[in-house]
Amino acid sequence: MSQRNSAPFGAISADDHLQEPVTLWQERLPAKLVDLGPKLVELPGGDHAFQIGDEPPKPLDGLVMAGGAIDGKGDRLKVRWENVRPGFWKPADRLADMELDGVWATVLYPNMILDITMNQVDVAEEALLPILQVYNDHMSEFCSHDPSRLVGYGILPTQSPEQAVAEMKRVRELDHIQGMLLPVEPVLSDWIDPCWDSVWATASELGLKLSVHGGKPRWLARRSELDGKGEMMVYMHLGYSSVVESLGQILWSGAFDRYPDLVVVSVEADLGWVPHFKRRAQKMFDRHGEWAGARCDPSETFGRNLLFTFESDPIGLRLRDEIGVDSIMWAADYPHSASSFPGSMQQISDDLAGLSESEREQITWRNVQNLYGIPDPPSDGPDRTSA
Repeated sequence: MSQRNSAPFGAISADDHLQEPVTLWQERLPAKLVDLGPKLVELPGGDHAFQIGDEPPKPLDGLVMAGGAIDGKGDRLKVRWENVRPGFWKPADRLADMELDGVWATVLYPNMILDITMNQVDVAEEALLPILQVYNDHMSEFCSHDPSRLVGYGILPTQSPEQAVAEMKRVRELDHIQGMLLPVEPVLSDWIDPCWDSVWATASELGLKLSVHGGKPRWLARRSELDGKGEMMVYMHLGYSSVVESLGQILWSGAFDRYPDLVVVSVEADLGWVPHFKRRAQKMFDRHGEWAGARCDPSETFGRNLLFTFESDPIGLRLRDEIGVDSIMWAADYPHSASSFPGSMQQISDDLAGLSESEREQITWRNVQNLYGIPDPPSDGPDRTSA
């Protein structure tokens, strides 16, 4: 990749994760709710896991393994909190890891409590909102260390539209939250329900971006209930379809008709499915839009209302003209085991080799920069653009 005069780093990552400190909820939840919140537990083999209430524990394992981050993994060093790379949860170390990887700025999503947005766990009704508010506050505080480079997403509670709107307004006042992560399926009713119109209106009014993160499809059992490696492969293979389901609900709810500046980002679902989704939506609109009362032409929503992150998807990139280059944003997925860290610049160089310079810059930099208003770095910073 060639060096920009104003951007000596090589990319901006549109999807990374902030590992939550293990004592966060013990320290901040009301005492009566602590036992219902997330906590660190030790598994029989000595590894650590996160557990929410009495739900099955979720091992740290692949969610904290970027760049072989558990040092000595080949010698089976335990996957324990004390062995987790500090950049996963400490802001100064995160910024240092970004410089190591050539990444100027990062868009941050939850890590262990992502399970709540994927409907992988049951959370006590009285504890759900406080748990999410603790996380949202922490994300804002983390991003405050360098708001120009750390872009935070909060998590949207969905026990009622009124609750969701109130939290969006509260979060907007925290200054360092730029978007809200939607659960793949809301607690109350699905996204096509008109009751959520106040959420679309509030996001539009406040300038909050919305995202849906790949996870558990509605039809699949929870990860802890899957029986055998084959079912786990189904989950890992088809998890992206949870985003397809949610985006279909939002698209045909008419949200983009009523709020043309509303933005929803597909996160960690790749790209290859998007051209078919886009063309089929157009066909349905052309054939049935009039009687269904649909007013917004789907072709107008891509790049304006709908954007898509990816890590490595050569088929999707070959179809970039069908998707729209202005809709695509590269991501490192730090600190997950699938992350390109610390070799992101090499991966970009390899995966985007067939693209023009302007296309590479748009996909790895300008689209996400324009979406979140991220400033360019100082022109005299270190050159991290060469692989």
